[in-house]
Amino acid sequence: MQKKTKLISAILASTALLLTLAPQGEPMAQEAPLSIFLLRRPCVNTGIGNWLRRTEDVSVGKAVYTSRLFMGPGNRAASMTCRLQPNDGGVIFQRLKLSFGMRDNDKGSPSVNVNVYLDGQRAEARTVSPGQGEVVTLDVTPTSNVAIETVCSNQSRYCDRVYFWEAELEYPPIPQK
Repeated sequence: MQKKTKLISAILASTALLLTLAPQGEPMAQEAPLSIFLLRRPCVNTGIGNWLRRTEDVSVGKAVYTSRLFMGPGNRAASMTCRLQPNDGGVIFQRLKLSFGMRDNDKGSPSVNVNVYLDGQRAEARTVSPGQGEVVTLDVTPTSNVAIETVCSNQSRYCDRVYFWEAELEYPPIPQK
């Protein structure tokens, strides 16, 4: 009888321990953030040069990327400003992810300075040369406006375009009720 009591006690203790360690409720799937292309937000031209939403394949650093936007500073600068807040969906964007560079075959071009501004304050500055790409990720949670500026490093010469194959605003999935 004593052996049965010890066995039952051991089984109850093991069960209690397993129930304590087991996750409660339904397991929560961790969803990846959603994203939209930056130019799906209201954007305006704010510079002398030009920018255009156009899809084309470009070679940067001996790799092919599908560019969705280019900015051509010419011998001065190109810039645009996009509004994030307020927006119709009430979405709070969390991150801006940019991947950009200059084509391999633009070897004669001077380098281009790429500046990113959050609510008028410069948050990032990168310089790209022909055949070189860059990646920038910024927290835009408290941000109402984003501006991107490309500035030719040599204003007596013409700078070729900067191509953006990623310009995404990430936001969390909206919880379903």
